[in-house]
Amino acid sequence: MALALPPPGGPSVVDIVERRYDNAVQQDIFLYTSASTAGQNVLRVKLYGPVGLSFDSEKSLSYSSIRASEIAKELRREFPASRLTTSPLFLQNNYGPFGYAFGRGQQNDGCLYGWQQIRSPQEARSAFQNRGTIQVRLRLCEEGASEEKLLAAMYGYTINGAFSAAGWNPYGEPPKVEPGLGQTGSPIYPRIPEPATRPPAEAVPPVPPRREAAAPTIKPPSTKLQSNGEIVPSPISGDIGGVVVPRPTCAAGPDGTARCG
Repeated sequence: MALALPPPGGPSVVDIVERRYDNAVQQDIFLYTSASTAGQNVLRVKLYGPVGLSFDSEKSLSYSSIRASEIAKELRREFPASRLTTSPLFLQNNYGPFGYAFGRGQQNDGCLYGWQQIRSPQEARSAFQNRGTIQVRLRLCEEGASEEKLLAAMYGYTINGAFSAAGWNPYGEPPKVEPGLGQTGSPIYPRIPEPATRPPAEAVPPVPPRREAAAPTIKPPSTKLQSNGEIVPSPISGDIGGVVVPRPTCAAGPDGTARCG
């Protein structure tokens, strides 16, 4: 069983290597990787506490608090060919403060190294309560991944193991409830999720109305009567798209009436 799990959605767990000491349990939880940067993605967890009498003959796992010099050594060991920059921001997840470094590996890989120590405050620790320590390291590389995407793994991982001994509690005392909880004059309203908004549709330019071409006006041919009585058609203005046949010629007869041939 893995002592810690990555956030939902991955990366997935591919193998677990566990080592037991007389004062701690360490697991290297290997994660899926498709990056080009040399090295294995891993979530390393150390639980310090009472392992059990059957492990008294085992050697002890050395303990050291998180120091900048130790983190620098770990970065050189995990990323010998890449340079990661330590973030100056103060961040914390559900287990408390944590730190991380981010940089680019080979072929545009995004790489993150995160570290965290989970331990109750010194004033809350005693020989009988709030004992124990958890140390976490996350080494994660992904092709083309952004800093924000990899950082989500430090916010979303879950501790999945514990010692059953009484008094082992590295998380400290639970936080105090809100002062107004259960009191009059302190209403609590349900949180209603906002409806998802659809993205605005792309504006489509209006289609201008189609204007039909006006049909050409065809003037009927006018005729002119020449002095000899022959009727000559006038020129036609405009193209009517066809063959124009002239009217038959007419001549005046002896009785003065027009005769057309």
